[in-house]
Amino acid sequence: MEALFRALLDPKADPASRRRGLRFYALALLGLQGGMLLFLAPWLPRAPHPALFLLALGGAGWLYARARGVLRAAEKDLPAPLVAVGLGVGAFFFLGVMGLLLRPEGLGLLLLGLGLFYLLLRLAEEALGGRGGPAL
Repeated sequence: MEALFRALLDPKADPASRRRGLRFYALALLGLQGGMLLFLAPWLPRAPHPALFLLALGGAGWLYARARGVLRAAEKDLPAPLVAVGLGVGAFFFLGVMGLLLRPEGLGLLLLGLGLFYLLLRLAEEALGGRGGPAL
């Protein structure tokens, strides 16, 4: 595990090792946030208000735009892919909480959050200096 993080932080390391380190970092964050969603699920009340759905989509769009901006502004900067992955995990968690509030119809937002996370992971892998390849 430590070797993956060292490779991720070393710009001269093998691109495949750096991508594996980024994937491990992303999956660790995703696991933590997914665990928090499972913990919160029994206690979050249903709140079926249409404005929450619009807020969820607007918030996810804002997080996506921020992640793309970070990747564009700092193309060769090392933390940019890490920040983009962190924002992708943040989008997953935000959409997951909104989906729990809007359940059962809103649980599709959780899938949208996973898709957004995957998309930002792929973009972060490309910014890291590789062609991406299969993400998982």
